[in-house]
Amino acid sequence: MIRHALAEGWLLLRQRGGVSIVLSLALAVPISLSGVGLTLNQWLAPVAVMSEQTSTVAVLLHPRMDQQQRRQWIDGESAAHPEWKVSEVPPEELVERLQRWFPYLEDLMTTGDATLPPLIEIVTADPDSVTTLEGRHQVLAVGPRSSIQQSLGRSARSLGWMIAGVSAVLLAGALLLAAIWVHLELYRHGDEITIMRLVGATERTIRGPFLVAVAVPGLVAGALAVAGSLVIVAALSSLTAILGLPAIQISATTLFLQVITGLVSPLVVAGITLARHATVELEN
Repeated sequence: MIRHALAEGWLLLRQRGGVSIVLSLALAVPISLSGVGLTLNQWLAPVAVMSEQTSTVAVLLHPRMDQQQRRQWIDGESAAHPEWKVSEVPPEELVERLQRWFPYLEDLMTTGDATLPPLIEIVTADPDSVTTLEGRHQVLAVGPRSSIQQSLGRSARSLGWMIAGVSAVLLAGALLLAAIWVHLELYRHGDEITIMRLVGATERTIRGPFLVAVAVPGLVAGALAVAGSLVIVAALSSLTAILGLPAIQISATTLFLQVITGLVSPLVVAGITLARHATVELEN
């Protein structure tokens, strides 16, 4: 039975060599992209985590507010926004910061002639929510709300999802091509299959050549995907080296999964198509 499957499967491959090559390439491209995407996601994981980090937004209050008024304001905002962590920067720490950031203000800070507005810091995962404080009479200004870390994290996460989406669509198209090809071959050899069933051939004997005919392009696709992933990752790694970033390395597990995906995916699709065809034939 195995010899028959191999012989007939090889005959199908020879007769439909062009389709087999197209199927191999159609499978190799999305599998290769998936491997590269998975590798990039692993490489970008520390950056993607930044999208979930909190940000600190500085808020300047009116200098005429006394300590009790500031405390009431902080308590009120903390109660209204439980997701915020509101705290006041001590005056001495604010003076130290200003002297460190602006050394030319040191004389003004030491004489005590300067009136400094109270500085409030709000730690939140959504810095844009602090915009609700703008325009209030107690608030002089709201500091920058943009977070470079969060922006990088969102970009890294979006890139990973985009690569995954493109790979999924291409892989679905390749599997559909495999199903259509098997479907057409079944009808092209319909008379032969009917005769084989009439003489008592088992379904395993009938399906064997078709499974071989899709397994070989699938195996070739897995090998091409591995080669393509290695080339792409090497090119990306050279670019990251120029930028002074860590090298990108594709794991052996990812390469192994690519080969398995290339081999198993068309076999599963072919098996489903063959089973449906057998059910229809038996009902008729």
